[in-house]
Amino acid sequence: MGDKKSSSIFDTTLGFVRNWLLSLLATAAALTVATGAFETQAAVSQHPVLFFAVILIAALTDTLRRVRGWTPPGFPKTIEGPLLWTVAAWMLLRLLPEYSSHTIIIPAALIAWLVGSPPPSIFLFPLFAALAMECGLTVSGHQDLPTLGLNLAVFGLAAGSLSLFALSTAFRQHLRQAIDRTQKEATNKEYAADMGLFAQRPILLEETHQSNEQEYFAPFSQPTVETVSSSFDLHLEMIRQVLVANTVVLLWPDKEGQEMRLRNIATISENIKSGPYPVGTGITGALQKASGEIAMAPVGRTYPGLPYYEKQEEIGGLLALEIPTGKPVDESLGVVPSSGVLCIDRKAETPWNDDDREFLNSAVRKISLELTMGRRLLNMDLERNTMQQLYLGLRELNGVLGLEASFNATIKTIKNLVRADFVAISLVEEKVHRVVRVEEIRDSHLDGLAFPLEEGLVGQVIKFDHSLPAKAEYRGPAPVFSNNHRLKGYSSLLIVPLRKDKGGTIGALTVAATQSGVFTRARQDILELIAGQIATKIDLAQAHEKINKLATTDGLTGLANHRTFQHAFDVMLERAQRRKSFLCLILCDIDHFKGINDTFGHPFGDHVLQEVANTLGDSVRKVDLAARYGGEEFTMILEDSGIEGGVKLAERVRGMVESLGITLNGEAVKVTISMGLAAYPTDGEEKNELIANADQALYQAKRAGRNRVQAWSGMKSENSNKESA
Repeated sequence: MGDKKSSSIFDTTLGFVRNWLLSLLATAAALTVATGAFETQAAVSQHPVLFFAVILIAALTDTLRRVRGWTPPGFPKTIEGPLLWTVAAWMLLRLLPEYSSHTIIIPAALIAWLVGSPPPSIFLFPLFAALAMECGLTVSGHQDLPTLGLNLAVFGLAAGSLSLFALSTAFRQHLRQAIDRTQKEATNKEYAADMGLFAQRPILLEETHQSNEQEYFAPFSQPTVETVSSSFDLHLEMIRQVLVANTVVLLWPDKEGQEMRLRNIATISENIKSGPYPVGTGITGALQKASGEIAMAPVGRTYPGLPYYEKQEEIGGLLALEIPTGKPVDESLGVVPSSGVLCIDRKAETPWNDDDREFLNSAVRKISLELTMGRRLLNMDLERNTMQQLYLGLRELNGVLGLEASFNATIKTIKNLVRADFVAISLVEEKVHRVVRVEEIRDSHLDGLAFPLEEGLVGQVIKFDHSLPAKAEYRGPAPVFSNNHRLKGYSSLLIVPLRKDKGGTIGALTVAATQSGVFTRARQDILELIAGQIATKIDLAQAHEKINKLATTDGLTGLANHRTFQHAFDVMLERAQRRKSFLCLILCDIDHFKGINDTFGHPFGDHVLQEVANTLGDSVRKVDLAARYGGEEFTMILEDSGIEGGVKLAERVRGMVESLGITLNGEAVKVTISMGLAAYPTDGEEKNELIANADQALYQAKRAGRNRVQAWSGMKSENSNKESA
């Protein structure tokens, strides 16, 4: 009896020391500060500095645990963090006396926060420690009374200011909600990890360095976890009432199978220890050696094998059952997760009968079934979320017109749905495939390049209308776009044919990633579905481009038509007026074109028009415009070009037309062109005025003998000279 009593006293003392160890350490540190151990240079030796390091490490450790969602299990653990922070701040303040005027903001801010955030039962302890250190420094002669008063005034002002702000209902409510939300999410996530309430990793989730994990806590997991937990609470309470039990508890192993956690409980006792508990101790260890069930009655006055009681309770009957976790073996960790435990204890010492056992076995099956249903619901939600992402991507793709917009939407859709570091779109052009759009984490200079259809994996995909390579893995050095072009630095590669509903393959979609295993079979199916939509969209965009081209270009010459010229002239003139820059208009007319048609026929005349149009089109820059004005007349608009630049270009074009060397049946046919120029703003500021002046200059060039260039400003000079003569 004496040995048991001594053992009980020893256990009580040990538990007290374990719970209050860091608080006692912080109190001792506060006493060393108050007695001036950190004041003089001689005193600041190795031992006080080491003491400060210990306190600082303990304070930082406590802070990190709280940030990660840890909730202190009892009052001693709750106050030890604020005590450690307070003492560490004062140690730092006294260790740096030359910076005291600057570092005083640290304890001031800490005191203000302690007053504004924790409940009074918590912040009174660190406040008392701070006051004791300040008064102790004054009594020991290391701080005078004015300094004490000033410090207390600074701390009080900071605390009062923040307290006034914190007293606002909105702030406190928001802070409380944020803390509760964070704690609730952390608790639910831990609960989900232990109970296996994780959906399989989603098909379209962004890959991370944890991509090999088989579990994923999606945003929509939390309602399911809360529902399952509430159902278990209700289920355990029903068991407790039916069996007139003292406590019904559900213990579940953590993810690694190293400790048991109290996950759900129904009890009338207040003597509950929240855990966690080591696996294999008490009732859990006994259950592992049994056949999955332990029934004891009577148990005796006390039974030490129930880990969820803080102190030993009077137990009359005890029944524990194993519950399969339903989680797979984690071979990478070499751990087989333990079974869950449903444990019931009551004060009645009557043995458990067959009806009790059958009832509890049904309860175990019900718990397992609810877990399975919860997991299935999560996976259903996950599939729905995947389909929603796919729908949004396809909707954006279908909402654009034009080739360039379709290419941009394709790239965006692909990168939103899968983690691709390289995306390229190739389209078939006769015997080659051309990369029309590429986006890569590094510049590969592929954009616009053409490759033979007979070479590379892309050519094979287009030829055989089948996705490559097998398993979407790329180890190199297989050629991708051609025999001379390979992709370097990528481990995952998938090339999917762009297949129309009718009409065959029009190109290929190439996606690659630096990480291996990105394009799984499920993701490949998604990409092939998207590729079909992309092919249809590109086909429609190409048709739209053709229609748009027919509406804006001249069918015979391929230059812009008259309507396009009029619109472009308005835009370019308005831009020149806004920028206060130059703009040159050139009107051209083929000399004696009617005679060419009458002598050689209209088909040859069309050929002449095409040759002249090609010369004009090749002569202008991309920012300029060459258009067919009507009949045998053409026009050019030159941006940022005055009379001198316009005359220079016109003379070059005139010479090129004269030297075309067009022949018919071996006979050379001479073709020349006359040109008239007018420039903004020297020859006019309005569109109609510039066109009229350029037309007058063209008429003057033809009247002066044709095959020449005439500027409107030159005509004005000649007229002025004639009038002065």
